[in-house]
Amino acid sequence: MKAFISYDSRDRNRFVEEFAEKLMSKAIDIWYDEWELEYGDSLVRIFDEIVKCDIFISIISKYSVNSNWVKEECDSAFIAKIENRISKFIPVILMEEDLEIPNQFNHMLQCRIHDIENYDSEFKKLVGNILGQSSKPSLGSKPKYVEINPISGYEVFDSIVIKAIGDYMVMNGNVTLNFNQVMELTEDYEISEEDIQDSIEFLKSKDIIKYENFLGDIHPQMIKLTYYGIVKYSENYLENISDVIKDIVSIILNMGRQASEKDFEEVPAPMVVIEAIVEYFSKLGYFKFKKHFDGFMIYLLNGNGKRQLKNYLD
Repeated sequence: MKAFISYDSRDRNRFVEEFAEKLMSKAIDIWYDEWELEYGDSLVRIFDEIVKCDIFISIISKYSVNSNWVKEECDSAFIAKIENRISKFIPVILMEEDLEIPNQFNHMLQCRIHDIENYDSEFKKLVGNILGQSSKPSLGSKPKYVEINPISGYEVFDSIVIKAIGDYMVMNGNVTLNFNQVMELTEDYEISEEDIQDSIEFLKSKDIIKYENFLGDIHPQMIKLTYYGIVKYSENYLENISDVIKDIVSIILNMGRQASEKDFEEVPAPMVVIEAIVEYFSKLGYFKFKKHFDGFMIYLLNGNGKRQLKNYLD
């Protein structure tokens, strides 16, 4: 990376020389006439060197704005920039009293130095620009909640709560959770405590969740998905749910008028899901369903139930 510095000689001792040395210390190779030209060299060489550099830095001060030589260098650099022979044209403005910035720089983002004795922050940004270092933060990962496929008719936060509780019940059986556990299960999704409570209360109104309210506790407790909530969860988040339903229906039809949880042990799904689907069918009036301490019983499968269940096998 090589940079050419254009300036008025009256700015050399008060700013330019130290400025050039600071740039060199940051691994930016500077073409500075005091270091490059020797006695007898033609000043025309300067215009050849401009186009050999990657970057042109013009020091704009109360002196250089009236310098024809600086103007000639800038004009040459402007043309080189248009022709893509240099990559950047950077105006460094020494913001002094009575300085009127030339109109030709108005369309350009300028490095403005307000105190030539103290410009560390401006210098740091300039070096970053020259070396291609952006102050733009790195792109983070997408929030986890955008990965959730929302259940039709429900907002994404409701779907997250259903999935979190459903995942837990699939792993641990027909258990209840307290509010803090639900918070822990959903913490990666960046949902507020208030949003979770609102979602749980809304889902209860839709018979997806049930819970208890205890005196003195501001949050719902003993939270779990209802049978209908487990069915909704399964339809949306269990990959093999269609095959599971077919297996359950086949067993019910093959068992005739009575079956128990033991008859479904070979179905490739957690028993909490199987029981919820069976209870769902019973609520549709296909058969009678009764829970007991360690399982459930299906009985009195009726003619309408048989016909409706056969539709799941098509």
